[in-house]
Amino acid sequence: MKQYEWMVKYTPQTEWIEGRGILFWLAFFFIELGAGMFLISSIFGVILGEFIGWLICAGLGGGLHLLYLGRPSRFYRIVLRPQSSWISRGLIFIAMFLTLGMVHIALSLWATAPIALLVIVNIMAFLTIIYGGFTMSYISAIPLWNSALLPVMYVVAGIWGGAELTVGIVLTNGGLVELGPGMEELIRLLLIAFIIIVGTYLIGVRYGSATGAISVRGIVLGQWKLFFWVIVVALGILLPLGVAIANFVAEAIPRVFLWASIFLGLFGDLTLRYLILKNGFYSPLVPSSHL
Repeated sequence: MKQYEWMVKYTPQTEWIEGRGILFWLAFFFIELGAGMFLISSIFGVILGEFIGWLICAGLGGGLHLLYLGRPSRFYRIVLRPQSSWISRGLIFIAMFLTLGMVHIALSLWATAPIALLVIVNIMAFLTIIYGGFTMSYISAIPLWNSALLPVMYVVAGIWGGAELTVGIVLTNGGLVELGPGMEELIRLLLIAFIIIVGTYLIGVRYGSATGAISVRGIVLGQWKLFFWVIVVALGILLPLGVAIANFVAEAIPRVFLWASIFLGLFGDLTLRYLILKNGFYSPLVPSSHL
């Protein structure tokens, strides 16, 4: 970009989605997915799901996050700024969740974990899930991100994905792991909530500002429309919705459709996050009619 063009043109952010920024995109997805899986598995008593969720959050999410942040010798400086930085708060939430989560898993395997510990761990898991959305929504210069619905959408997506993976654990174990009542109903409610929030979020951003309209247009009508309508909407939302309805009506459908629903739902969520990061535009200081 030529000098001063950012003052009159809608400028896309690149730090969090290009080059090393790809690590940021993947890190937040796996952190929220793993924490969501742990939270749901702990509520329904699936210890294996807790452990796998913990591994996803720590190994994939946490590992990629540390790689994105750069030099390990500087991490302590980030953690020491919780009063002003959402990344600092997030790292504290993640560290507390992973530490207390492992203690809960160990106690659940060899003894009885206190209910109070479970409550604290799940609070930390929830804060870990919501951290990424707050980090992005705090950036007022990018209207597509500066929405109160963004953290809510990411929380619903993280818990929904975690619930689906927990069901996947049950399927993998051939029913040896039993779920309590309400799991299927919870997944349906989370899916419906996700659909409503995504639609409301995009409409709200679209009519909130000119820059927001540019971002939403790029997602739903512009360069990225096939990714949005095919991967996010058709495969990531409508197909899982169809499987959920079929499972409710028939009460038993082939497992291959359930696995496809789980995988495509996660892939749709991951793609939507990419589109939101990729289409985040800074508002020009001097508005121009030319893009």
